[in-house]
Amino acid sequence: MSLDESPSTILREHLALCAELHALLLEENRIMRVDGTPPPEDLLAKKKEFLPRLDASLARLRTINESARRLGQAERDAVKEARSRLMQILMLDRENERLLLKASLPANLKAAYTPAVPGQVARAYQRYASQSGGGARPAPGAAPAADTRPPASGEAAGGLNERL
Repeated sequence: MSLDESPSTILREHLALCAELHALLLEENRIMRVDGTPPPEDLLAKKKEFLPRLDASLARLRTINESARRLGQAERDAVKEARSRLMQILMLDRENERLLLKASLPANLKAAYTPAVPGQVARAYQRYASQSGGGARPAPGAAPAADTRPPASGEAAGGLNERL
C-alpha cells in the first residue's frame, strides 16, 4: 500500500468496482429473463474486462490486511458493505448461470425446467398406480385412507361420553 492510498480509499474504490459489476450482472440477468437467450458477446466482453480490475483491487485489499494498522469504524462498515455486495454478486451470478444453462438447452430438455402445476405430481403417481395394477395407492404426502382426525367432542375415547 503506497502512502497516498489509505484503506478508506482502497475500500471506496473496491465498492465502486463491485457496484459496477453488480449493475452489469443485473443487465445480464434482465436480458436472459426477458429474451430467454444467452447474453450478447459485447456483454461477455465487458465481464472479461472486469477480471484484471478485480485482481488489482484484490491485491490492494490484501495490502490493507497485511498492514499492522487497525481499521476505524467507517472502514469496518465499508468492509461489511463490500461483503454484503459480494454476496449479492455471487447469488446473482449463480442465478445467471442457471438461466444461461436453461437458455442453452435443446428445446426438448427445456420442458424439464418448467414449473410443476400444483397437483401434477400427485396425479402422475395416481396414474402410475392405476397402470401398474397395484391398486389405488395414495400419492406421497397425501392423507392416509383411514380417518385419523381427532374425534369430535361427543365421540371422545370410543364413546366414553355415551357410557356416562
